[in-house]
Amino acid sequence: MGSTAVRVFVVDDHLVVREGLSRMLSSCGEVEVVGSAASGEEALSLVPSAGPDVVLLDLSLPHMQGLEVLAELRKFERPPHVVVLTVHDDLDLVLGAARLGADGYVLKQTSRDELTKAIRVVAAGGQYFCPAVVALLGSTVRAQAGTARLAERELQVLRLVAAGAENREIAELLHVSTETVKTHLAHIYRKLDVTGRAHAVAVAIRQGLLE
Repeated sequence: MGSTAVRVFVVDDHLVVREGLSRMLSSCGEVEVVGSAASGEEALSLVPSAGPDVVLLDLSLPHMQGLEVLAELRKFERPPHVVVLTVHDDLDLVLGAARLGADGYVLKQTSRDELTKAIRVVAAGGQYFCPAVVALLGSTVRAQAGTARLAERELQVLRLVAAGAENREIAELLHVSTETVKTHLAHIYRKLDVTGRAHAVAVAIRQGLLE
Protein backbone atom coordinates (compact mmCIF):
# COMPACT_ATOMS: atom_id res chain seq x y z
CA MET A 1 0.00 0.00 0.00
CA GLY A 2 1.39 3.39 -1.02
CA SER A 3 2.41 6.01 1.49
CA THR A 4 -0.35 8.33 0.27
CA ALA A 5 -3.13 5.82 0.94
CA VAL A 6 -5.92 7.13 3.17
CA ARG A 7 -6.42 5.05 6.33
CA VAL A 8 -10.10 4.11 6.67
CA PHE A 9 -12.11 2.46 9.45
CA VAL A 10 -15.52 0.94 8.55
CA VAL A 11 -18.46 0.91 10.98
CA ASP A 12 -21.46 -1.17 9.89
CA ASP A 13 -23.48 -3.84 11.67
CA HIS A 14 -23.63 -6.14 8.62
CA LEU A 15 -20.58 -8.39 8.15
CA VAL A 16 -21.13 -8.71 4.42
CA VAL A 17 -21.15 -4.91 4.07
CA ARG A 18 -17.97 -4.48 6.12
CA GLU A 19 -16.14 -7.18 4.16
CA GLY A 20 -17.47 -5.91 0.83
CA LEU A 21 -16.40 -2.34 1.54
CA SER A 22 -12.98 -3.48 2.70
CA ARG A 23 -12.38 -5.47 -0.48
CA MET A 24 -13.77 -2.77 -2.75
CA LEU A 25 -11.81 0.08 -1.22
CA SER A 26 -8.55 -1.83 -0.82
CA SER A 27 -8.64 -2.80 -4.50
CA CYS A 28 -8.41 0.81 -5.67
CA GLY A 29 -4.91 1.39 -4.25
CA GLU A 30 -5.82 4.77 -2.73
CA VAL A 31 -7.31 3.48 0.50
CA GLU A 32 -6.04 1.25 3.29
CA VAL A 33 -8.76 -0.23 5.48
CA VAL A 34 -7.23 -0.35 8.95
CA GLY A 35 -10.14 -1.80 10.89
CA SER A 36 -13.87 -2.29 11.21
CA ALA A 37 -16.58 -2.53 13.86
CA ALA A 38 -20.10 -3.94 14.04
CA SER A 39 -21.40 -1.48 16.62
CA GLY A 40 -20.90 2.02 17.91
CA GLU A 41 -19.44 0.84 21.18
CA GLU A 42 -16.93 -1.37 19.38
CA ALA A 43 -15.98 1.46 17.05
CA LEU A 44 -15.32 3.87 19.91
CA SER A 45 -13.05 1.33 21.58
CA LEU A 46 -11.08 0.40 18.43
CA VAL A 47 -10.74 3.67 16.51
CA PRO A 48 -8.10 5.26 18.80
CA SER A 49 -5.65 2.38 18.36
CA ALA A 50 -6.42 1.93 14.64
CA GLY A 51 -5.63 5.60 13.95
CA PRO A 52 -7.74 6.07 10.80
CA ASP A 53 -7.79 9.26 8.76
CA VAL A 54 -11.46 8.67 7.91
CA VAL A 55 -14.26 6.69 9.55
CA LEU A 56 -17.05 5.40 7.28
CA LEU A 57 -20.06 5.41 9.59
CA ASP A 58 -23.43 3.76 9.05
CA LEU A 59 -26.33 5.47 10.85
CA SER A 60 -28.39 2.35 11.58
CA LEU A 61 -26.48 0.56 14.31
CA PRO A 62 -27.64 -1.62 17.22
CA HIS A 63 -27.93 -0.07 20.70
CA MET A 64 -26.00 3.10 19.91
CA GLN A 65 -27.15 4.94 16.79
CA GLY A 66 -24.75 6.41 14.26
CA LEU A 67 -25.37 10.04 15.21
CA GLU A 68 -24.52 9.20 18.83
CA VAL A 69 -21.29 7.55 17.68
CA LEU A 70 -20.48 10.60 15.57
CA ALA A 71 -20.94 12.90 18.55
CA GLU A 72 -18.59 10.74 20.65
CA LEU A 73 -15.97 10.54 17.89
CA ARG A 74 -15.87 14.33 17.77
CA LYS A 75 -14.87 14.36 21.45
CA PHE A 76 -11.66 12.40 20.83
CA GLU A 77 -8.40 14.25 21.43
CA ARG A 78 -7.54 13.65 17.77
CA PRO A 79 -10.93 13.08 16.12
CA PRO A 80 -10.90 11.35 12.73
CA HIS A 81 -12.74 12.73 9.74
CA VAL A 82 -16.14 11.08 9.37
CA VAL A 83 -18.10 10.20 6.23
CA VAL A 84 -21.63 8.99 6.89
CA LEU A 85 -22.35 6.05 4.57
CA THR A 86 -26.02 5.12 4.73
CA VAL A 87 -29.19 4.19 2.85
CA HIS A 88 -31.06 7.09 4.46
CA ASP A 89 -31.58 10.18 2.30
CA ASP A 90 -33.56 11.99 4.98
CA LEU A 91 -33.06 15.75 5.20
CA ASP A 92 -33.13 15.86 9.00
CA LEU A 93 -30.48 13.13 9.19
CA VAL A 94 -28.25 14.94 6.68
CA LEU A 95 -28.47 18.22 8.58
CA GLY A 96 -28.16 16.43 11.93
CA ALA A 97 -24.99 14.66 10.82
CA ALA A 98 -23.52 17.91 9.48
CA ARG A 99 -24.44 19.72 12.70
CA LEU A 100 -22.61 17.08 14.74
CA GLY A 101 -19.46 17.41 12.67
CA ALA A 102 -19.70 14.84 9.86
CA ASP A 103 -17.40 15.83 7.01
CA GLY A 104 -19.35 13.97 4.35
CA TYR A 105 -22.63 12.20 3.62
CA VAL A 106 -22.78 9.47 0.96
CA LEU A 107 -25.53 7.01 0.10
CA LYS A 108 -24.71 3.30 -0.03
CA GLN A 109 -25.78 2.94 -3.66
CA THR A 110 -22.90 5.19 -4.71
CA SER A 111 -20.11 3.88 -6.95
CA ARG A 112 -16.66 2.89 -5.74
CA ASP A 113 -15.14 5.84 -7.59
CA GLU A 114 -17.44 8.34 -5.92
CA LEU A 115 -16.93 6.84 -2.47
CA THR A 116 -13.17 6.93 -2.96
CA LYS A 117 -13.44 10.55 -4.07
CA ALA A 118 -15.45 11.40 -0.95
CA ILE A 119 -12.85 9.72 1.26
CA ARG A 120 -9.94 11.58 -0.33
CA VAL A 121 -11.72 14.97 -0.25
CA VAL A 122 -12.62 14.56 3.40
CA ALA A 123 -9.17 13.24 4.35
CA ALA A 124 -7.70 16.39 2.81
CA GLY A 125 -9.88 18.56 5.05
CA GLY A 126 -12.81 19.16 2.69
CA GLN A 127 -16.48 18.33 2.85
CA TYR A 128 -18.33 15.99 0.51
CA PHE A 129 -22.05 15.48 -0.04
CA CYS A 130 -22.93 13.03 -2.81
CA PRO A 131 -24.99 14.41 -5.74
CA ALA A 132 -28.18 12.72 -4.53
CA VAL A 133 -27.86 14.44 -1.16
CA VAL A 134 -27.04 17.79 -2.78
CA ALA A 135 -30.19 17.39 -4.89
CA LEU A 136 -32.18 16.59 -1.74
CA LEU A 137 -30.88 19.69 -0.01
CA GLY A 138 -31.52 21.82 -3.08
CA SER A 139 -35.09 20.56 -3.53
CA THR A 140 -36.03 21.62 0.00
CA VAL A 141 -35.02 25.26 -0.33
CA ARG A 142 -37.60 27.46 1.34
CA ALA A 143 -37.99 31.16 0.75
CA GLN A 144 -37.63 32.52 4.26
CA ALA A 145 -37.91 36.25 4.74
CA GLY A 146 -35.91 35.99 7.96
CA THR A 147 -32.92 34.24 6.40
CA ALA A 148 -29.82 36.37 6.89
CA ARG A 149 -28.05 37.38 3.71
CA LEU A 150 -24.35 36.75 3.33
CA ALA A 151 -22.06 39.45 2.02
CA GLU A 152 -20.32 38.76 -1.28
CA ARG A 153 -16.97 38.16 0.44
CA GLU A 154 -18.65 35.74 2.86
CA LEU A 155 -20.13 33.88 -0.11
CA GLN A 156 -16.67 33.67 -1.68
CA VAL A 157 -15.28 32.19 1.53
CA LEU A 158 -18.17 29.73 1.81
CA ARG A 159 -17.74 28.55 -1.79
CA LEU A 160 -14.05 27.90 -1.13
CA VAL A 161 -14.92 26.01 2.06
CA ALA A 162 -17.36 23.88 0.04
CA ALA A 163 -14.54 23.16 -2.42
CA GLY A 164 -12.42 21.82 0.43
CA ALA A 165 -10.04 24.75 0.91
CA GLU A 166 -8.47 25.28 4.33
CA ASN A 167 -8.23 28.72 5.96
CA ARG A 168 -4.65 29.26 4.80
CA GLU A 169 -5.55 28.46 1.19
CA ILE A 170 -8.61 30.72 1.34
CA ALA A 171 -6.49 33.55 2.69
CA GLU A 172 -3.98 33.16 -0.14
CA LEU A 173 -6.66 33.01 -2.82
CA LEU A 174 -8.51 36.06 -1.51
CA HIS A 175 -5.33 37.97 -0.58
CA VAL A 176 -6.35 38.42 3.06
CA SER A 177 -5.01 37.20 6.39
CA THR A 178 -6.05 33.93 7.99
CA GLU A 179 -7.51 35.97 10.87
CA THR A 180 -9.77 37.75 8.37
CA VAL A 181 -10.90 34.36 7.03
CA LYS A 182 -11.69 33.24 10.58
CA THR A 183 -13.73 36.41 11.10
CA HIS A 184 -15.69 35.80 7.89
CA LEU A 185 -16.36 32.21 8.98
CA ALA A 186 -17.59 33.38 12.37
CA HIS A 187 -20.01 35.74 10.64
CA ILE A 188 -21.16 32.97 8.29
CA TYR A 189 -21.76 30.54 11.15
CA ARG A 190 -23.74 33.17 13.06
CA LYS A 191 -25.87 34.21 10.08
CA LEU A 192 -26.65 30.63 9.04
CA ASP A 193 -27.02 29.44 12.66
CA VAL A 194 -24.61 26.55 12.13
CA THR A 195 -21.90 24.87 14.18
CA GLY A 196 -19.09 24.25 11.70
CA ARG A 197 -17.83 23.98 8.15
CA ALA A 198 -19.79 20.93 6.98
CA HIS A 199 -22.97 22.19 8.63
CA ALA A 200 -22.50 25.56 6.90
CA VAL A 201 -22.06 23.90 3.52
CA ALA A 202 -25.14 21.71 4.01
CA VAL A 203 -27.33 24.66 5.01
CA ALA A 204 -25.90 26.82 2.21
CA ILE A 205 -26.77 24.14 -0.36
CA ARG A 206 -30.25 23.85 1.15
CA GLN A 207 -30.77 27.61 0.85
CA GLY A 208 -29.38 27.77 -2.69
CA LEU A 209 -26.43 29.96 -1.68
CA LEU A 210 -23.80 27.96 -3.58
CA GLU A 211 -25.53 27.90 -6.97
